[in-house]
Amino acid sequence: MFKVFANKNFLEGVLLDQTPKNWYNIFMSGNVAEVCVPEDIIDEDIDSMGAIDIIGNLQLLGTTVKTDAEYINDIPHNSRRVLENPDAVFLLSITVKDAENIQNKYGVICQSIDAIDDEVLTKAYEFDLSEGQEGVDWEVYFDKSNHTLPSNALIICDRYIFSADSKSGPKITQEALELGLSNIRGILNSVLPKRHNDEYNVLIVFDSSTFNQSEEQEMKMFKSIVSNLKDYADGNKKVRHYKIRFDLISIDHNCINYKKLHNRRIISNYFVVRADYKLQAFKDNVSMATQTIFYDALFSKIVPMKPNGPDSPIKSQLQTVNSIRELIQNGNCRKYASIVDKQNDIDVTTICKTCTNRLMANNNSTIL
Repeated sequence: MFKVFANKNFLEGVLLDQTPKNWYNIFMSGNVAEVCVPEDIIDEDIDSMGAIDIIGNLQLLGTTVKTDAEYINDIPHNSRRVLENPDAVFLLSITVKDAENIQNKYGVICQSIDAIDDEVLTKAYEFDLSEGQEGVDWEVYFDKSNHTLPSNALIICDRYIFSADSKSGPKITQEALELGLSNIRGILNSVLPKRHNDEYNVLIVFDSSTFNQSEEQEMKMFKSIVSNLKDYADGNKKVRHYKIRFDLISIDHNCINYKKLHNRRIISNYFVVRADYKLQAFKDNVSMATQTIFYDALFSKIVPMKPNGPDSPIKSQLQTVNSIRELIQNGNCRKYASIVDKQNDIDVTTICKTCTNRLMANNNSTIL
């Protein structure tokens, strides 16, 4: 559910004057579920036709207009409250410096209403790779994509990220497991913010049934992944000085939405990365496959009046998030573990209802 927090003047400019242009196109795409302002929009505030146009047009586009002066006006004083809406955009009546400070602290897009960058959600990049290509890795990829979007949560979804290719289908080997972990570390090293004032959430969805081992061996490999990621979280706390919560969900064909989670995606608050073939993409600065890896901010493919346009990144984000949310609400998976700061014993279960990645917050609840 994409939300925007702004003010009446911003809506007037977007809907009546079509400026900023990209924000006009974003609203016209029909993908803004809710816009929240600190003041009521009434006939006395602007000309009567304008008032009808703003409210009426937004409702026709499926956008709900709400007023919440208490929340919006409190953010400059209690900035952590932006995490009540961790994937919203905040265009506030504050200074550029204060907006940048909030953005850097909590991984949300926050801009001064007087200095709006309307291209921030429209950037895109395609990285064409050949198997055996040298001098490439995730750091190079994100650098070439000019990735600067803030984030506070991440989902890495690839059923076979720990699996090796074989004639009989994906299967696990120790080498493939280590390669998957290496690529996850590469992704995190490139995406994690240098500064963050709260816990950062990472959810990894994969299929451990491809481990093709006995239950005892599969559990041993699953716990090996848990141990490696716990070491990464501990190291991150020392280097970047903030906590990471990892949630690992293993699924198989018996799990709800298994087929819907086939695509290889990296999902964050404001961008989607999709790989043609696999996220297990690099080894020792060499490409492991011939494929294209796409980087898209949520509105890089804006098609006004067509919310489900071709390869819509926001549609891809919502489909992936909703499929995983349904899986979590159902509760059953093949294996589940969470890695929380200062946790010594990590349980592995088949119930994933306790997963609390921020991107899993639904329309009626908030996960902090």
